Amino acid sequence: MKNLAIVQIDDELSPLPATNNSAGLLPSKLAGRKLNAAPLIEWLVRRISEAELIDGIVVVMPDAPQYRELASLVPLDIPCHFSNKKTPLARLADASKEYPSEAIVRVPLETPFCDPILIDRLLTTAQGQPGADYIGFCLEGGCPASQSSIGLFTEWIRPAALAKANRELKSKSDSYRIDSSFLNYPDLFQLEMLPVPQSLNRDDLRFSVVDDEDWEHLLAIVDALGAEMLQWQDVVRIIDTQPTIRHRMAQRNKLIA
Repeated sequence: MKNLAIVQIDDELSPLPATNNSAGLLPSKLAGRKLNAAPLIEWLVRRISEAELIDGIVVVMPDAPQYRELASLVPLDIPCHFSNKKTPLARLADASKEYPSEAIVRVPLETPFCDPILIDRLLTTAQGQPGADYIGFCLEGGCPASQSSIGLFTEWIRPAALAKANRELKSKSDSYRIDSSFLNYPDLFQLEMLPVPQSLNRDDLRFSVVDDEDWEHLLAIVDALGAEMLQWQDVVRIIDTQPTIRHRMAQRNKLIA
């Protein structure tokens, strides 16, 4: 397989924090919430499948009862890999070994609006960067998009680099945040960072879902636009017509900055 998307559902991953006044949502609980009458995990998988250059999708989870129960929510044509490895990084590497591919696109569950066009842009860029180990998006100020709350972006990883990170990294904390396993080690990995579209370089967009308020905003956007082929421009456009939500997103982003 050439390009494999891996959706990672893992309560031990270090996500963006919830704000001080709200409790975070565990991915294992978020996965089953209904979005447009479908579980979020099903909705996300179908969205990823709209990317033209993705050849297959796998869902990776820890091998524990609360995750086994989620298997029935995943579309039947999408395999689930339950890993007994000790860290999220090791579990991702385990899934990569079980389902060999030339490249991985990692998608955290908390980014339901990840954009198929931006996924294809990652994969097209990778074709021209044969030496790259990790490709991500970066905001104008230098912050990796994976560490922002925008929630529209994924990460491209070479499987050999993923295996190397799992084998050689000594920092335990990096094993619980996948992007740090590469971004913190420019001496070990060849990193490529793409600029996000200019209209996304702003602090009032928040589409990552880490708590109940984020979830309510997600529902409002889907109710307004429907769920068929939402492009990132559509999502931003609806927020621009909702000044109250946009102001609240900006406030919450500042609280966790």
